[in-house]
Amino acid sequence: MADLYDYPEIYDERFTERAHQVYKNHYEKIFAGIDIHSILDCSFGTGCLTFPLVDLGYEVSGSDISVPMLEQAAKKARDKALSVPLSACDFRELSQHYGQQFDCVMSTGNALAHVSNSDVIKTLHEMDQCINPGGYLYFDSRNWEQSLKNDQRFLISQPFYRDDGVRVGYVQVWDYHDDGSLTINILHSYEKDGKIFKTNDFQEHLNPFTLDMVTSELEKMRYSHIIVKPFPWFDDKSFADTSWYCLLAKKHNAFSFD
Repeated sequence: MADLYDYPEIYDERFTERAHQVYKNHYEKIFAGIDIHSILDCSFGTGCLTFPLVDLGYEVSGSDISVPMLEQAAKKARDKALSVPLSACDFRELSQHYGQQFDCVMSTGNALAHVSNSDVIKTLHEMDQCINPGGYLYFDSRNWEQSLKNDQRFLISQPFYRDDGVRVGYVQVWDYHDDGSLTINILHSYEKDGKIFKTNDFQEHLNPFTLDMVTSELEKMRYSHIIVKPFPWFDDKSFADTSWYCLLAKKHNAFSFD
């Protein structure tokens, strides 16, 4: 079955201008009062979750393992006359591609779950090598504990309308595997005048991980000020009631006692 990330124009359909503003508001809140200037998103994709940071004045760079997604991101940057350096690389080998460090290294779009749990840990360390002392590590993720506890099987998203009036439906069906991984089967339907005229189906293979797994590792790496908030962050709620979250943690500064 097709990989959604080979079809960036389809991936982008759900990211409207309204969504752009929502993510922009989220970053304004999560980074409020924090001294960050340069940011690297190591799972940049087409930039839907990261371009809002450019609007806020941050110096943004991006990398991703998917060349088609980066090509789409580069086109969008050109169309908007934005200067965003992009590089194709695996975030498990991030430090081999970047000789400089950033005030914040991010992984957006639930990307960490695309690799094994052991590789999530490896990726955190790779991100760390690219972060300035006293800088920040950030990622967003589906709340896997909530999903697995609820034995989630079907996820039916609210349909939306494209500019041409086509109604787009979005359905997920989750298949669980004995090794703890899962396959998410994704179906897009396209409807006009009350009739479906096209469908697309894709698969994602993902590896759920716990919040405790990553926070424990970050604490071993001497990260502090670890905060977890809903993503996007509208209102505070308990982690158990959050379906998607973000984590922000501060790297130890070797030159201070902070």
